[in-house]
Amino acid sequence: MLQSGPCIGASVDANLNPIPEKAWLADRLVAHVSNGISAMKDIKLRLSLSMTGIAAMLALVLFGSTPSQAQALSPAARHIQTYYQQLLPTIQQAGRLSVRDRDRRFGPAISSAFDLGTMTRLAVGPAWSSFSGAQQAAVREAFTRFIIADYASQVSDYSGESFVVEPQTSAESRGGGEIVKTKLLQPGGRTVTINYLVRGGRVIDVYLNGTISDLATRRDEFASIIASGGADGLIKRLRDRTQTLLGG
Repeated sequence: MLQSGPCIGASVDANLNPIPEKAWLADRLVAHVSNGISAMKDIKLRLSLSMTGIAAMLALVLFGSTPSQAQALSPAARHIQTYYQQLLPTIQQAGRLSVRDRDRRFGPAISSAFDLGTMTRLAVGPAWSSFSGAQQAAVREAFTRFIIADYASQVSDYSGESFVVEPQTSAESRGGGEIVKTKLLQPGGRTVTINYLVRGGRVIDVYLNGTISDLATRRDEFASIIASGGADGLIKRLRDRTQTLLGG
């Protein structure tokens, strides 16, 4: 079954201003359908909602259907639905695959659906411009590897959740892009709203309950890590956590 945990991670470091376990996904994502966002155990980053979004996707195997889905999907909505469909084969076999196998299989779909380079830059915030070119590249790589490993560590089985993608999008007023509205439907009747900001054809932010920005949450988490250890400190934390998630 999908283990409870943060939107993008498994367990979190106490230094990370941890979020109570069982609090990206029932209120914070049904992070793999367990009402959960846990705090990382060794990284001071709260596994954010974007992963929440993706974590919810990982909980999906069958798409829910609504009358509105009879309409043609907009390109952005189709992008999200296609992403789910790419994850489906691995989710169905999750119980028979090792975490490293899932990590390898999830990588291409996650990297394609999300603009992880833009997400990394926006999450780091103003400090990004002070990083050297080599540091920026290393942070992007470490962040991407961490997110994929986190998803892979969260998915262990399927329990019957379904996911509905609204066919039409709404404009994002502040920075441009489109909001794709989705709902995670649990067997017990509970519904979790997760909206995605798609810009340039790829996801750059996720909003839990329609309002809580993943990027804004992550920026706060990264700031304290960067303040104490700079770019190299952030890179090391991300790499260490990835190794832990993948079993060393």
